[in-house]
Amino acid sequence: MTRVSSFTAFQAGVSGILDGQSKMDRAQAQASSQKNAWDLKGYGHNAKKLVDTRAMINRLEARNEDLKSLDARATVEETALTSFTTAIGNARQAINNALAQQNGAGLDAALEAALNTAMTSANTTFAGQSIFGGVNSYDTPVIYANLNTLAGQPDTNSNFKDMGENRVVTLDEGRTIEISKSAKEVFQPFMEFMRGLKVYENANGTFEGKLTPAQQTWLKSQLPALETVQNNAIGVASSQGVTAKEISDTLARNEEKVTRLNEIVGDVVNVDLTEVAARLSAAQTQYQASAAIFGQLKGMNLLQYLR
Repeated sequence: MTRVSSFTAFQAGVSGILDGQSKMDRAQAQASSQKNAWDLKGYGHNAKKLVDTRAMINRLEARNEDLKSLDARATVEETALTSFTTAIGNARQAINNALAQQNGAGLDAALEAALNTAMTSANTTFAGQSIFGGVNSYDTPVIYANLNTLAGQPDTNSNFKDMGENRVVTLDEGRTIEISKSAKEVFQPFMEFMRGLKVYENANGTFEGKLTPAQQTWLKSQLPALETVQNNAIGVASSQGVTAKEISDTLARNEEKVTRLNEIVGDVVNVDLTEVAARLSAAQTQYQASAAIFGQLKGMNLLQYLR
């Protein structure tokens, strides 16, 4: 039986051409953008996974920015505490030298320098905030004074401002840390010790020149107290080192999490260029074949015979 209608064949040919064109367009767009889709609708059931994963990445990246600031702050704090413990060591060495030589020449200057270094360390700032300033950190916690000024005071309480409670920050989910102790807690013991030295000197004669037996005996009696002050300061510095490592370790872990999460997103979003190239080639072949068939069908149209 001779077929007199080619409608179905024409329709199949047109559908093949349109389908091939659509597949080519999609493959070319994916190859160009290297993305599987251009909006969440294009990812179907993976859309929620993408939204949740990207939200987690954003949270981690925001926290990492805070951790980077804390990490830099910890470096500044470490420098301040190192300077402070060195100042205590210098004061102790100056007293030991004076006792060994039985002469206090230069002792006052060495003690004054150590005190000034300690107070400078106590007022160390980072990004405009005092490291040892507590929650009210936009003010300096220590009021400067020299040895004679301290000796004229009943104690050093008036040299420390009320800076509020020590600062606590969130390090990770459900975990907080105290980022530094208050200036009063860290530096007052040393300042009190130095005040005591000057009070004695003012009452019993200068340390400059040959030391009297009484001065030597008294200075020797003060060394254990200074050693305790020094050990406590070293303990604070060691504790700060532990906190600094916690911060840097948490930052490193979070950055690794961000990398892994970005890989998860990439597995969903990014195309396999080799697979896209194969689909593009197949779509081109389909298009060319459908176009060729359509061209042949045009010559078989029944209208040609009815003219």
